[in-house]
Amino acid sequence: MSSRRIIAALSALAASGLAVCAQTTPASAQGQQDLTVARRDYRRAPPLPVQNQALVDLGRELFFDPRISASGKTACASCHIPELGWVVTQARPINDSGKPTARKSQPLIGLGHAGKAPVGWDGRNPSLEAQAKTSIATGSMSMRETDSPVKVETIEERIRSAPEYATKFNAALPGQPIQVDTIVQAVAAFERTIEPRPAPFDRWVEGDEAAIPESAKRGFALFTGKAACFACHSGWRFTDDNFHDIGTSSTDQGRGGVTKDESLSFAFKTPTLRSVALRAPYMHDASIATLGDVVKHYEKGGIARPSRSPLMLPIQLTDQERLDLVAFMATLTGD
Repeated sequence: MSSRRIIAALSALAASGLAVCAQTTPASAQGQQDLTVARRDYRRAPPLPVQNQALVDLGRELFFDPRISASGKTACASCHIPELGWVVTQARPINDSGKPTARKSQPLIGLGHAGKAPVGWDGRNPSLEAQAKTSIATGSMSMRETDSPVKVETIEERIRSAPEYATKFNAALPGQPIQVDTIVQAVAAFERTIEPRPAPFDRWVEGDEAAIPESAKRGFALFTGKAACFACHSGWRFTDDNFHDIGTSSTDQGRGGVTKDESLSFAFKTPTLRSVALRAPYMHDASIATLGDVVKHYEKGGIARPSRSPLMLPIQLTDQERLDLVAFMATLTGD
């Protein structure tokens, strides 16, 4: 659905003051039909096929290996921990220079399904390979903020001299040298296989009515109706892979700083909601402490400014509806 059609639909919904299938009493026949359609639209896709398992296996090992950082102490996994939804709970993770990063780490779950969407909060990298290379060469794994930066060539030689990697690189990329481009090729191949684990919500979508509580079912009805969360958090990964200014308080220009387009000032990529309950605090700047507070932020609409997304329409929720939305989001954490 185009942004224009979504805005028109949301405006009509807001003007009516009605919730689509959002009653706390038994739903009407129409509401049940709407909810059935919504459940179908959020049915998860199958895992992406793996073209080169040796490359994925190599990438997995490199992802957890601190030797690909300048200091030899920071791994990709330092900011993307599997048990925490592939992020960390620190508002500002510590980079390879020993200093806080400018933004919270972004979840990697399901990024393989994002196709050619740009990567990162502000989309500055066109691919996972580019993101990994930037991180190693000049970014959070580069010791760039110290007096003793380490050249990429030093990291390449470090990996070349590790006996265990020679055979693995040859199996994954026969005849190709061990260098930063092949290192990030492997890391990106692994990252594309990071699938969300099956969650209670998925079992409910497939027909198991006992998989999630009634409060969560009401929350999903709100999510796809009155609360209008679906406008940006669409599809089974719960993201449109697009950039929106949602009115958070920040001097960070986000996507606008990359594109120099004022209409995208303060716009950041919509994160997946998979495993969202594990990832507090929230937003790119970790400015919101809890999911309940996130819901309240959307009710208020955030800072009014020219770049604020037109999808940020005012809504009013009861205390129970806020609890129902949070209960729904809790069902998105994989087993």
